[in-house]
Amino acid sequence: MPYLPLARRLIPGAAVALFIFLFLTPRSFFSLRGPLIWTSTSATASGCQIWPGWRASNSEQLSYEACQDTINSPLIGHVGVLGDPNRCLLASSRLDQYHSLDRNWSEVRWGQVQRQCAAREYKLSPLEYPVDRLWRLPGASQEIETQVHGNSGRVAIVLRAWDNYEYTEKRLAWLRALIVEVSLQRSGRYQVFFLVNVKDPDIHLEEDGDAYEQALIKFVPEEFRDMAVLFNERTLKAWYPLVQEHGAQDQMYQALQIFSQKFKQYDFIWQLEMDLRFTSHVHDTLESAATFARAQSRRNLWERNGRFYVPGLYNDSYENFAAAVDAEIGDNGVWGPVSTSEFISQGSQPPSRTKWNWGIGEDADLISFMPMIEPVGTNWIYEDVIHGFADSTATPRRVAIVSITRSSRRLLQLVHEAQQGRGQWLVSEATLETFALLHGLKAVTVPHPISINKEMTAEELDAEINKGPSHSKAGGKTPSMLYSKDGWLPGPWWEASYWFTGSGAENVWKAYVEGRRLPPMLLHPVKEK
Repeated sequence: MPYLPLARRLIPGAAVALFIFLFLTPRSFFSLRGPLIWTSTSATASGCQIWPGWRASNSEQLSYEACQDTINSPLIGHVGVLGDPNRCLLASSRLDQYHSLDRNWSEVRWGQVQRQCAAREYKLSPLEYPVDRLWRLPGASQEIETQVHGNSGRVAIVLRAWDNYEYTEKRLAWLRALIVEVSLQRSGRYQVFFLVNVKDPDIHLEEDGDAYEQALIKFVPEEFRDMAVLFNERTLKAWYPLVQEHGAQDQMYQALQIFSQKFKQYDFIWQLEMDLRFTSHVHDTLESAATFARAQSRRNLWERNGRFYVPGLYNDSYENFAAAVDAEIGDNGVWGPVSTSEFISQGSQPPSRTKWNWGIGEDADLISFMPMIEPVGTNWIYEDVIHGFADSTATPRRVAIVSITRSSRRLLQLVHEAQQGRGQWLVSEATLETFALLHGLKAVTVPHPISINKEMTAEELDAEINKGPSHSKAGGKTPSMLYSKDGWLPGPWWEASYWFTGSGAENVWKAYVEGRRLPPMLLHPVKEK
């Protein structure tokens, strides 16, 4: 079938068909911003194998095939932003070898395996340090021999777990594959940690070593214990006594802020959730997202961040989309820190507005995968939750649902100082976004492909999800992607491949595991057991 612009055709309602895309030759969709996809052809180093000589986890064993032709392109986002849309990684080659059939996985120490892999690249001792000991030391970490200081380029991935998480065979296979793909197959530049929320606030995790060890044994499988750190609300209250809320739902980043204080060798930290899945190589997908973010100009960046990119309206060209935003906003967009009373910005001052290429080549302090919108006027359930700011609810803010992000050590440090020293806080989805806005830091929404199981044209979809003011098009009055003060709102999100609830992501993942060849996608939430 010849390709027709999405705006001129209806999207079939069949769920499976909606989850497979038509893959066009990717064009350079923002040529001013340089190459946008990270690629690697490196083989797995011998020091990065789980068991000596066991090649099943090597990158050479992964199988890529041409993606299947179908009649649908993605409804939201760019199909090539997370990697090559014509080269699909087969699920079986990623997952089958990590099931517990012929290997004793309990003898693996994933923390040590990762550190051995990184030792050669970063001139570290293979043992580096006991993770749990460093985590339990009082206060921020001091200088230790094995830390890398300055801009090391090292990246941590923190998986947010909790004490009653069920480690089923399917989930264990996924976790093993994730660690191998992001760390062992890429020379240890990324290191994976578990950040485990212990729900009992009465356990003295910091002071009582025996209690900590017992909790670690009880709540974390043996193979992951040397890469896991535990916390509870008691931990968070001790660090942030001026903040009144320490629950995981409303303060998703407090534990991550502490992590950044303890492990200062990481310049950037990806916070991922246990129910997130990738349909392609995890490291390469995340690096492609970071490459896209690095390539973005700061001109009208917050205004691009504030809306969904619907490719059918722009001839499948992100460059056309960005040009349309520039034409709409002109020189009236956010440019540097946004001021508010009694708040001192720590970001750099912007250059003249004539320097349109400001920010190109600059790493983003914040990467998100949903639009960063203004909460005021949305009727969001947390619209009025802001504490410690002189301007209260009039404080300029941004919010992005789903707290799956990459944050810089600098941004986490600024949030840490505000919460610990001044008692300034917002709920999770507004924390990093608002502090990045007020400090004038670079924040980028990556327009990754999201499928929607609903029959509608591109114009109809755009009218549904981009109906707010120009600086916050995905916001405005009662956007359906948010949970409102009046409850759930009608909209297209329940079968979306990326949202904070619904069954769309799990349906896509099931099709992928069963053999569907899909482009690089993020799927959330996937609750498979």
